[in-house]
Amino acid sequence: MSALTSLYRSLTRHKLFAALNIGGLALGIATFLVLLLFVRFETGFDRAIPGADQLYVIQERYHMPGYPEDPNPYTMGGQLDVLRADYPGLQGTRYWEQNASVRQGNTVTAESLRVVDPNFFALVRYPAISGDPIRALADPGSVVVTERIARKYFGSQPAIGRAMTITIDGSTFTYRVGAVIADMRDDVSFRGDLFVPLVRARFANDWFDHWGSTTLYTLLRFPDAAAARAFDGELPRFAERHVFPDGNLKKGQWEQSLRPLVDNHLYDPADRNAVMTLGIVGVLTLLIAIVNYVNLATARSGLRAREVAMRKVLGGTRATLIRQFTGEALATVALAALIGLALAELALPMINAAGGTKLALHYLGSGSILPPLIALVVVVGLIAGIYPALVLTQFQPAAVLASARAPGGGRAGARLRGALVVFQFGIAVAFAIGTGVMLAQTAHVRDADLGFKRDGLFIVHAFANVEPADRAGVLRALASLPGVSAITSAQNAPGSQSTTNTSTVYRAGLDESRGRSTMDVVVGDDYFATFGARLIAGRLFDTAHPGDDTALRQAGSKAPYNVVVNRTAAADLGFASPAAAIGGTLEGNGTMTIVGVVDDLRFRGPRQAIGGVEYRYSSKPFASAVATIRYSGDPAQFRDAVEAAWKRIAPAVPFEGRTVAQNLYEEYYKADAQRARLFTIGAVLAILIGCIGLYGLAAFDTSRRVKEIGIRKTIGASTTDVLRLLLTTFLRPVLIASIVAWPIAYIAMQRWLSGFDDRIALSPWFFLAATVAAIIIATATIFVQAWRVARAEPAIALRYE
Repeated sequence: MSALTSLYRSLTRHKLFAALNIGGLALGIATFLVLLLFVRFETGFDRAIPGADQLYVIQERYHMPGYPEDPNPYTMGGQLDVLRADYPGLQGTRYWEQNASVRQGNTVTAESLRVVDPNFFALVRYPAISGDPIRALADPGSVVVTERIARKYFGSQPAIGRAMTITIDGSTFTYRVGAVIADMRDDVSFRGDLFVPLVRARFANDWFDHWGSTTLYTLLRFPDAAAARAFDGELPRFAERHVFPDGNLKKGQWEQSLRPLVDNHLYDPADRNAVMTLGIVGVLTLLIAIVNYVNLATARSGLRAREVAMRKVLGGTRATLIRQFTGEALATVALAALIGLALAELALPMINAAGGTKLALHYLGSGSILPPLIALVVVVGLIAGIYPALVLTQFQPAAVLASARAPGGGRAGARLRGALVVFQFGIAVAFAIGTGVMLAQTAHVRDADLGFKRDGLFIVHAFANVEPADRAGVLRALASLPGVSAITSAQNAPGSQSTTNTSTVYRAGLDESRGRSTMDVVVGDDYFATFGARLIAGRLFDTAHPGDDTALRQAGSKAPYNVVVNRTAAADLGFASPAAAIGGTLEGNGTMTIVGVVDDLRFRGPRQAIGGVEYRYSSKPFASAVATIRYSGDPAQFRDAVEAAWKRIAPAVPFEGRTVAQNLYEEYYKADAQRARLFTIGAVLAILIGCIGLYGLAAFDTSRRVKEIGIRKTIGASTTDVLRLLLTTFLRPVLIASIVAWPIAYIAMQRWLSGFDDRIALSPWFFLAATVAAIIIATATIFVQAWRVARAEPAIALRYE
């Protein structure tokens, strides 16, 4: 009780320092808690699935010129069948994302449907609400739905046994609900609302048994990690028996390995680094708050020196005093933690809006925030309290009681406080540099030249689900809308390139080993005109040239056909210039003649390098086509007009479309932009906490130098001289912190930017601007205290104490 009384008196006697200490800690703890929630969510994917540690995803990696080396978690559709033939006891299942719509009366609604093996729910166990999902999928005509879907289509009536008319990739089937499962958690990779059994006769396409195709996820289950490692060693031998003899892939070009399911969500190195970076921001922000506490506590230690001396005189031991002051620190941190928890609760809606997250604080259950919060209080309390306690209890009673002035820690204490200011402002300056670079990169990505004008383009994804015989009429109807200047269909569009094929292409007369991986894109009429692609050599497709139209070729024909390539493909294939490529002959995907070279179109994200592309023209419908419209006018109004027209001309197909700007943002820019905003919020709070500590130190040090300032002014120092002296004292560690922060920030930002193919230069202006900003902020923080002391009358100052 005496310790609590002592803490209460200390806090109320020095209200400013108490507010700064507790406020700084609360902000640091709130920032740490929010970023802890984010990191825990991102790294906790699939861990709630029973037996998740036994599940592994087969991933592929290509080693071919012009093809990205990053692993991808998709495999050929039929690989599991081949694996089971070689390894009869192998447990595995497949998960295939499909476009689907559900018809209910005259209403057609797009839904997220997944085609899975009948044993999917035996391996990936989601909680069932009614029915048995494992038995349900044993029936080819059965569908498993989530609670949301059951309520949406059947209301409060039982869903089991009810019929659903589902169109999957253009084909319509009738399924009956066999089971209802709980709605999917946000931290589950293999999500869906409807699950139907994978029936080869119904779903296998031309690419299902084609080695190298990336069709679906293949999951395997093993009893332990050792068994998984043993099977991982079998995959190269499996490839030698089945993959390489096929001829489509050659040894050294392709490999497979196993990835634990719990690591699947962050399989992209860029995503892993981003999550790790935000976690580091949270830890460093908390560390800055701890440094503030230590700094202010040691600075104030002299104010309690006489208290310590009297306690020692009255029999208090050093161990007792250390326990007392450490207990005070724990109580202070606990109070700050409660305030920080309240701040986190208040800030979460804003954080979720800025970061596109659905974070929430839970106080009970497996995701409770209380255990880490209690551990945080104990650890931070001990870290923040032990050193000040040691400093306070080392004072000698006789020296303190005989002194006319309370001790201030001497030069050693001043050096320690200066070092801590350097540390926290070094982190703050590094954060400021990182924030500037991230915001500049985000702006660059938003405004960069993509090789086409992104404004005024609208993508209709639903076009892929229109019956081939109806597509020409749909294009004509959309082309007649007001404001439309051009329209095309193709296998790709900006932000939508998942259906294109990649082949090894090489120049005729050269060895295939000198080929390059080139994307093969089938396009329709007016493709280049719609996007405004820049022709840099040769010509574009023209129906006056029969060789341009691959639809006119007979099945199995080996006659050459004409292609247009992009600038990168022409360079990769060894042509001296775009003009030199015209008339060149290519092999690898049939025999092709280059008739035109266009400038690169960046349809993918800024992180991915622009690869070689060969464009083939077809006047007839082709698979996986999306429509793109060039229009003028307000985007929202145009979208409404397209949707209204769509419901008239294709009522059986749910409308799906958005502007190119929206598509690029959702597919490629959104995650980086949201994480940059979270980083910026953390960085601003870290700088604010550093300023709180600096203000507290300024208030303390200037109050201790009142008499010194009075003497200086008495012997002739001006207010400007005194102000310069005080500002220099506090700005020196800020400048040193900037010098320390520069190389750290340079290495970190260089590494971050290396993840982008299209990136800004790491200009010195980022570093100079951050340093200038730090100096201005630090000056503004301490100026009021310094100005008040510098302008004080010498006579008043000399009577101080």
